Amino acid sequence: MSSFAEHARRYFVGTAMTPCLRFMSASILKVDGRGLNADFDIIHQLNVRTPPDVRTLLEQGGTGLVSGTQLPGMASRLVAELQVVNVERLLNSCGISAEKVTAIGQRGPAFGREFWKQTGSAIVVGDPTILAESTGVTVIDHFEQRDIAKGGSATGIDVLPMWLLLTRPVDSISARPLVVVRLDQAIELFYLPARRKNRPIPGVAYRRMGPGFALLQRLQTMCGHQLPAGKSLVESLRQTMLKADAYDIAADSENQLSTLIESIVDQVPELIQSSTTLNQTLENYWAGEIHHQIEDHFPPTPEFAEIVVLGRGARREMFVKQLADKFAGIPVSTEVSRGWISGAAGASIAAIFAALHIDQVSGNLPDLTGATAARILGRITPGSPGNWRGVLSQLEVAARQTMTLREAV
Repeated sequence: MSSFAEHARRYFVGTAMTPCLRFMSASILKVDGRGLNADFDIIHQLNVRTPPDVRTLLEQGGTGLVSGTQLPGMASRLVAELQVVNVERLLNSCGISAEKVTAIGQRGPAFGREFWKQTGSAIVVGDPTILAESTGVTVIDHFEQRDIAKGGSATGIDVLPMWLLLTRPVDSISARPLVVVRLDQAIELFYLPARRKNRPIPGVAYRRMGPGFALLQRLQTMCGHQLPAGKSLVESLRQTMLKADAYDIAADSENQLSTLIESIVDQVPELIQSSTTLNQTLENYWAGEIHHQIEDHFPPTPEFAEIVVLGRGARREMFVKQLADKFAGIPVSTEVSRGWISGAAGASIAAIFAALHIDQVSGNLPDLTGATAARILGRITPGSPGNWRGVLSQLEVAARQTMTLREAV
């Protein structure tokens, strides 16, 4: 069964705050096709800078939100109002009216991933009702919660939308995989095989490597006088990180980060004698550890088509060069070389999560997140009556495309 609605071009908007909390990013994606066979193209992107008072509230409020000593209402309102400004400017600058947008994927700052495990609820700051009321577009948010509700940790939840964003559905069996290095507050690695048309999800893989810039920022505040960098510091730092099980440390866990920093300062004090030494040593350490993790945990064949660096690490030329040197013969690109602004990937992932919800495709991979079952992620906040009717019609199309085994026999 086929209809115009199944093949019509659709637009989805995503809005998300960068992990460093400096920008609110938005992107609009043109979507051709449905589900795992869809093509996702970023057609416009925009950043707005987070006002200093809002950023301070979020930076200082994370611990309070987790412990329950701070009410998240004000933070959610401020974040949502910033997202409204971001989305409205995006649509005005690209000339696409809100009436053409199917839905908005909304992701605010997330706090306390260790707290999620204890309570079974995700703390994601942002108010979907403000965004839906202001734009008239249906909003889909809270993607982590459905995975957590099924016993998952939401770890690696971005793998599926990342795969859809960076690969195209092809017929060829010779297409090669990509590896994505997302170096931001945390360090994450994604193995993304080629996407073949009308086939199930292949063996994607994910590795978390602990804090990245979250650790660097804390150590920078402790730096002293300028001293020459020592090559032995990299190995000393590596041994310290291994002893501290740094890969298991959450970038937004204040207690875990503080314990790790105490170990580093105690065992490698030379590291914080100079900001130059600190930056050079960490970049060298990052490049080496990422190389080891990719070689040890990702399939060696077929050869990678490309390594893509996302996040703040993409703007560190020396780090990117060191990584390229370790993977000789494999092209290394960055979000900068792709023309993406800071945070565009995160906003685009939010838009893809919204598209997966509308197409009724499960967004989590239980083997990675630890959930007991795959689930369609997100909750819906309806927009204007006209927009909501359009969303319902697309949900109906998606339901017709899903067959039970009894009907298929």
